[in-house]
Amino acid sequence: MDDIQLIQELGQETPLPTSDRLAQARDRLASAMAAPPSTDVRTVRPARRRSTWRLAWTGFAATASAALAVAVYVLAPDQVGGEVPAANAEAAQVLHQAAAAALRVPDVEPRANQFVYVKSQSGGEIRQIWRSVDGTRDGLLLDQVGGRTEQIPLPGCRNGRRAVEKGGQVDPTRTEPCVPEPAYIQDLPTDADALSAYLTAHSGAAPGDTNALGKYILTLVDESYLRPNARAALFDVVAGMPNLTVVENATDGSGRPGIGIGWSSDGKSGQLVFDANTHAFLGMPESAILTVDIVDRVGTQN
Repeated sequence: MDDIQLIQELGQETPLPTSDRLAQARDRLASAMAAPPSTDVRTVRPARRRSTWRLAWTGFAATASAALAVAVYVLAPDQVGGEVPAANAEAAQVLHQAAAAALRVPDVEPRANQFVYVKSQSGGEIRQIWRSVDGTRDGLLLDQVGGRTEQIPLPGCRNGRRAVEKGGQVDPTRTEPCVPEPAYIQDLPTDADALSAYLTAHSGAAPGDTNALGKYILTLVDESYLRPNARAALFDVVAGMPNLTVVENATDGSGRPGIGIGWSSDGKSGQLVFDANTHAFLGMPESAILTVDIVDRVGTQN
């Protein structure tokens, strides 16, 4: 069995809603709309609604009851017909397939004295960064734009202090308080439920705060190292986020085509882009992840 066939079979574990089940939901919705409107809108508001960014909620006072019934169907049809939103079902299917693809990547456990090397692209900018695995060693950032390369040292945090960097130079006579920022989180949970709790706690997100949770997830997939089982669990966590969107013709920061899975909350949004065939993670619309590796020295590549 080849990899693509394996991914397709794994994706079938999360089937999209059938037309029959959607028809049943529509019948129940029609009956509900035909009934006399309730005077208490709280009785029909979806209990688990997180965000209404996809709907225009202004100018509907004259038909509040009908509009609210439609909103229940669009945002939380599981409250009406036993189904999850079609977009969420399709997004979850893609994300579970991406999790399966992540598990096929060779597993490497970094040593504390090594560095996580990430090469990324954003339009015409190439970015290379070497981050200390445990956050205590000096790293380096190289930004290449228009034929010019800017070098920015990344001082490590040792014994609660690090050297001060300013204007691309390190001042050896000055230090500042710090907390190590490891490029590899050794104790990151690999179970989706445990990882969800971990991400919520470390992102400072309140329950249902998709924006804060999504922002923290983007930092992990951008320039940190995730072992295959942790990366797979991360995609499974995203699959459980509310109000996901599917972008069929998405591109990453280098212009590579793929399928995007996005979310939006409080006017802010995020999106992950995956290869449409293999479901391998490509990056974000703003940044394509070209290489992720573990190296022994700053400035080197395997």
